[in-house]
Amino acid sequence: MADSVITLARYFFLLLLVLPSTALAHQLDEYIHATLVSIEPGEIRIQVNLTPGVQVASNVLALIDLDHDGVISTNEAAGYAKTFQHDLVVQLDKHRAQLKLVASRFPAMSELRTGWGIIQLEFSISAAPVSAGAHKLVFEDRHLPAISAYLFNAAKPKSNLIQIVGQKRNQTQSLGEVAFNFTPAKP
Repeated sequence: MADSVITLARYFFLLLLVLPSTALAHQLDEYIHATLVSIEPGEIRIQVNLTPGVQVASNVLALIDLDHDGVISTNEAAGYAKTFQHDLVVQLDKHRAQLKLVASRFPAMSELRTGWGIIQLEFSISAAPVSAGAHKLVFEDRHLPAISAYLFNAAKPKSNLIQIVGQKRNQTQSLGEVAFNFTPAKP
């Protein structure tokens, strides 16, 4: 048993040596926007993790730390979240959806400068409850496209009343669509 564990560890170590270092590296020159859409019967949430790479962190931080004191204040965090929100376009069944910021987390600027700090923003869609049948959610992220790299995905619904039936993304993943069905519970 111990020999097989040691052998497996050696193979893993060798694999790490032959993998290109870029496969394990974080992009230094991109502002990564990783978006996860969660669709449930009474609520749609959009969670965005924003990670500025080292080479673009100063550009991003200049948009957040407006008084240039090296600290992200509560007002600066709220202001940046609002700016980011204005650069999002969300439609549910071809109708513009209003987003509401429900949570945010901003790490210290020193952490963001390392390329590993993650700004977390969570929005909910304030829309009337969806009716039974097929629906489509369209999400577009237009925030800082010159330096950004986008990821878009839908989470598996917790409720069996919602079924994700398809996802589409444009080439950059700044635009994503989620087709889903809602089957209300029978009374």
